[in-house]
Amino acid sequence: MNRVWQLLFGFYLIFSGLQARGQNQKVVVPPAKPTIPTKAVPNPLHEKKKAIIAVLQKQQEDWNHGDLKAFMNGYWNSDTLRLVTVRGVNYGWDKMLASYRKTFPDSASMGKLDYDVIHVELICETDVLVTGKWLLNMNKKFKGGYFTFLFRKVKGKWVIVADHTS
Repeated sequence: MNRVWQLLFGFYLIFSGLQARGQNQKVVVPPAKPTIPTKAVPNPLHEKKKAIIAVLQKQQEDWNHGDLKAFMNGYWNSDTLRLVTVRGVNYGWDKMLASYRKTFPDSASMGKLDYDVIHVELICETDVLVTGKWLLNMNKKFKGGYFTFLFRKVKGKWVIVADHTS
């Protein structure tokens, strides 16, 4: 009988020790894996699109301030700059500026320009095709249409090298 009591007492000690340990132990949560802050990787297409939209916004501002020469900074200053309209195909930055000056002799005749970009398509690293709408508000007389601009990065600057406006 003594042996039975010893076994029972041993089980009691073991069981009560387990309970005591369980009550005194704290739950240990493993530390979370350290997160390494990541730097956002720029999206090249997004960056190009932002730069091109900035050129168009600057052109719009320059037009709306009546500054044709500043407006023309968005175009490639080259004899091979191409402008296609309902009147035909014209080449050259100087000819384009002269044509604009003839059509819009002063800021009042220029009205207010509004661009609405519909689509920007990356053709290659240096060429982007932009399609959109344009609207001129000239004393509540509206004139508008669509455009397709071929932008090219020339000497680190995005410029329009071909303009088809209808």
